[in-house]
This record gives sequence, structure tokens and C-alpha cells, in this order.
Amino acid sequence: MKRKQILALIMALAIVLTGCGSKDTKEKMEKKDGKSMSQSMKGDMKNKSIGSMGKLNISEGKGYPVTIKDVMGNEVTLKEKPKKIAATSGTFLGILYALGGESICTANLSGGSPVPKDAENLPSIGEVYNPDIEKLVALKPDLAITQFGLQNKLIPALKESNIPVLALQMKTYDEVLENLKAIGRIIGNENKTEELITKMEKEKNDIVKKLPQNPKKVVILYATSNDVSVKLENSIAGNVAKILKLKNIAAGKKGEGMGGETIPFSIEEIVKEDPDVILVTSMVKSDKMAKEVIEKKLGEDTVWKNLRAVKEKKIVYLPQKYFLFNAGEKFVDGIEFMAKAVYPEIYGELNDK
Repeated sequence: MKRKQILALIMALAIVLTGCGSKDTKEKMEKKDGKSMSQSMKGDMKNKSIGSMGKLNISEGKGYPVTIKDVMGNEVTLKEKPKKIAATSGTFLGILYALGGESICTANLSGGSPVPKDAENLPSIGEVYNPDIEKLVALKPDLAITQFGLQNKLIPALKESNIPVLALQMKTYDEVLENLKAIGRIIGNENKTEELITKMEKEKNDIVKKLPQNPKKVVILYATSNDVSVKLENSIAGNVAKILKLKNIAAGKKGEGMGGETIPFSIEEIVKEDPDVILVTSMVKSDKMAKEVIEKKLGEDTVWKNLRAVKEKKIVYLPQKYFLFNAGEKFVDGIEFMAKAVYPEIYGELNDK
């Protein structure tokens, strides 16, 4: 049983901590012992260290050499632009290509995570949660960009092979900007980076300045095929809600384990808080299936049916491409989506709820 729990943990982190995933991965996760991802992770996260996360630091100025200290404290100095970058997680693939860079490989990508067109035919190093280290080393990258936590096991092997490696983390909007700056500096395209960040900041500020003085109250549910829980502020959706100054009923609460993003679902707490809008994130085979899960799990519950938001049909299903997978350089699209979901009278109606 312990083995199954550890396997479930690894697979769960593949989706939660990265901006990429495969349909096969999601299907496997959904079949685990009838347990939810959060249930499978309980206990294991308390005992299983995935590293200590610090702040990403980049040396000032432009050009080379450039020194970058990653979130694990590893320091890499690049004397020139790396010719062969290995992005081992789809989380950073979009950013790399948006800034004019390229990767020599990728992990298996499909489902809700958009893949840059130029990256569609890259050689795969296997599943994002269990990459083939030998394949990666054989490609002889000048620099490997890995996903913090999920892919920490790659780091010793890469270092032993004298391959510079950075462990990066990207979940919040601010982390997207930090990673844009880091990757832009790595590939020597600071001007493009500044242009993209300026564009994103303007688009975000244009949304925020239209916010009403009296914010609405929301709850963010998280649906898997086996369970429904509540997302916290440190999740992608929670971060977007914070940017939009929404009253998140889970604000200030802490999840279990390192970086825990969810707390158990409590209909009593939701009734007490009486949210204006119910937002639903998901980790199921499709966005459409998320609605089926909620209806199956809660649809016949009298208390649920009598919630004001339910009676007023203020339930919005958030697309995985923005709220399960980190959208990177398209993060503001997710902000706009949630703004429309909560304030259609200000931002316009969603094309597809």
C-alpha cells in the first residue's frame, strides 16, 4: 500500500507542480485506489523532503558572463550563450520559445498544456515525473532547466556529468516574471524579455484598474475523479483570485505538507461564508468532465443545491490550460478569464463557461 501511495505522490506532483502533463498521466492518477490526490499525499508529504525553496537570483546587467542562483541555492555562471538548452518540463518550454530560445528535448506533453509549434517534434526524455536521465545526459546539453521538487533527482546525475543545471519554480504571476527575466538573460534576449513583461504588466493592470470597489466573495473548488477539495491562495487559481482582489473564503488557510495547495471540502464552511461565485478547477480528463464530477459528487446534496451561488447558477469551471497548468507568458489570459467569470458586467461574458 505504501508503494501505491508513493507512486500516487509522484504522479500527483507531475500535474500540480508543472505546466505540462499527458492524458495518460491524468488517467493513471484518476484510477488510484479510489482515493483523491490530496488523500494519497497525506502523510507522505510530511515525511518526504523535496528540497528547500529559496529565491531565484540573477546577476545585474546584460550580456555575459551571467550568474544565476536557483531556488535550491545552486549557482550557475554562464560565460556565453548556451547552444543546447534542455527544458525538462513543459512549464518552462513556452517561456523559452516566447523569448526566441529553443530546447533540445522535452518531457511528454499533451492534454491541456499548450506546446509551442516549434517544439512539437522535439525528442522526449519520457514522462515529466520520471524523466530518463541517461537520455538527457546523452543529449549533452550546455544547460538543463528542471522543475523544482518534481525533478530534483535529476540534479546530482547532471552535476556528475558536468552539465550545468538550474531548478526553477513557477506557480504565481510574480514567479512567471522572475523566470522570464532569468531565461531571457540566459539566452541573451533581455530586450525581448522587457517587451514581453511590459506587455503583460500593462494587460494585467488594465484588468485590475477596472475592478469594483466592493469585491465579490468566491470559493475555489478542486475536482478530481475521486474527490472535491478547496484550493488555497498559493495555487494558480488562488494567486489569480488574489490579483483580482477577490474575497477568497480559503484565504489565510494552510494546506498539509510542503507547498500544500488544498484543504478538505466543507459544505458547512461554504454555507457559512455564502460565496457569490463558485469557481472550479480540476484534474480530470477534460474540462467538461469537471462539471460531471461536481454534479455527481454534490448535485443531489440538498444543502449544496440551496447555496445562493448554485441557485443563481454562479458556478464557473476554470480551464486546465490556465489553472491546472501554468500558462507562463499567457498567465494574464487566465486573469482575464477569471475576471470575466466573476464580473461579466464589467469585463464581458465568457465565450465558453
